Amino acid sequence: MSDDHHIPTAASRDPNLEPSERLARPFQRFASLSSSGGIVLLLMTAIAMIWANMDFRSYDEIFNETEIRVTVAHNPHGDAAQEHGETPHTEDLADEVGDELNTLAEEAGLVDDHAEIDTHDSDTTHATDEPEHDSSAGHDEWHPLPNPPHWWQGHPIAHWINDLLMAVFFLVVGLEIKREILVGELASPKRAALPIFGALGGMIGPALIFVGLNLGKDTIGGWGVPMATDIAFAVGILAMLGSRIPNSLKVFLTSLAIVDDLGALIVIAVFYTENLQLQYLGYAGTIVAVLMFLNVLRCRWITLYLVLGLPLWYCIYMSGVHATIAGVLLAMTIPAHARVNAVNFVYSTRKALDVFQEAHDDPNHDIKESSIRRAAVNAIMKNARQVLPPLHRIEYVVHPWAAFFIIPIFALANAGIPVHGGVMDNLTNSVSLGIILGLFLGKPLGILAICFLATKIGLASLPRGVSWRHMLGAGALGGIGFTMAIFIANLAFKNNPSHLEHAKLAILVASAISAVFGGILLLSCKSAPEPEPEQIGPEVNPDDD
Repeated sequence: MSDDHHIPTAASRDPNLEPSERLARPFQRFASLSSSGGIVLLLMTAIAMIWANMDFRSYDEIFNETEIRVTVAHNPHGDAAQEHGETPHTEDLADEVGDELNTLAEEAGLVDDHAEIDTHDSDTTHATDEPEHDSSAGHDEWHPLPNPPHWWQGHPIAHWINDLLMAVFFLVVGLEIKREILVGELASPKRAALPIFGALGGMIGPALIFVGLNLGKDTIGGWGVPMATDIAFAVGILAMLGSRIPNSLKVFLTSLAIVDDLGALIVIAVFYTENLQLQYLGYAGTIVAVLMFLNVLRCRWITLYLVLGLPLWYCIYMSGVHATIAGVLLAMTIPAHARVNAVNFVYSTRKALDVFQEAHDDPNHDIKESSIRRAAVNAIMKNARQVLPPLHRIEYVVHPWAAFFIIPIFALANAGIPVHGGVMDNLTNSVSLGIILGLFLGKPLGILAICFLATKIGLASLPRGVSWRHMLGAGALGGIGFTMAIFIANLAFKNNPSHLEHAKLAILVASAISAVFGGILLLSCKSAPEPEPEQIGPEVNPDDD
């Protein structure tokens, strides 16, 4: 996400701040820092760990036992029946008749005091009874009820966070990937080569280590866990290191993390999908085709794309593919072209500014008293929307929500790991060792090895001012898996809570070690000299006359 390049706004020139602005300024400054998202994420992780180990019962009850239901009800005759005094449910009448029969039978001594006459058919569920919820049925089933609401689907809070809220995060990831491919560091094959090779090495190395330690075991399905890099943490640590780190290295690591995210998405879609429902996949494909057609028509109405994103999410969710893939598919269809070019924007906006300036003699005249000035401002706002592609507009709006709300909530709901027994016992099993060694060793070694090979055979070159020591440090920061790693662990070990706890604890330990080691390694690197400016004309010797 690009920053504002410190371009002043009209409000920034006003020395008199509003009271609300004074209160919000510290938070705005914090949010503007590149490392802020990582700091919030780290704080929520610490809260989750402390909470889970002090009172796991309450933690588990809130996130894993508290159920949120989505219901669909349709009762067209219910209200009318009540207005005419009719009984809307036949089961209620059956209850009353059954009670009367039981009373009469007891008085006549025909039945035992504890016996009751069952007035319901054995296949009928009472209207007030909770329907049986088969936990093994999977998330792609709706459960019928005899009375309104007719259909419902309920899941714990953590499930909705991981499937619904994280789809918004993956929308941001998809937007960043598309932006980088179209106009960023991945747009040029020469500049994209090194991050792509580095990302491939950073995925292959950890996966091989995990497979080597878990081959032939029931834990082999977790091979994808140590492959992922947490872009927020990794780039946030680079930002905290400041100007000591070459800017080209920051660009390299950001691009590598984005390619890594793309690889993780492919792994999730291909290898962690069970029980495909082709019917819903067909529905999802139809919606994607409609979104692509809107893109071809150059429709830039953002609301329409987001509204169509809801049924797309539902169809992907019901298909068996993880629902978060819907966010990426939606991002790929968001238009990345502007309505007007820079020349038209400058010309039209300057004309609107001239109209605004000439609308009244008094430059401090209140805008609410001038319809001409309001019209000029509206024209400027429309120009701004038309020169900024929908992709950038959505990314600008959604990115803070993902960084400061969705990801921290995800960490709070998933990082609460109760440590049973000794810590070493939890970290010496094959799952934990595969993840720790994969992230801490496999990531930097894989990145460094493939990048070194690519530069030697001439397929890529090191960025200016970056040494191999810098590359090793960046590779170590790539071992910060966290968000993506925990996400994949939830998929890989969803049927084995014990392995899932070990995996999450190993992810936290490996990410912490990688962050410390990578930061120390980069701080020990010599500051790269600034690139020499390009010289125009022949060299001139100052000693020559």
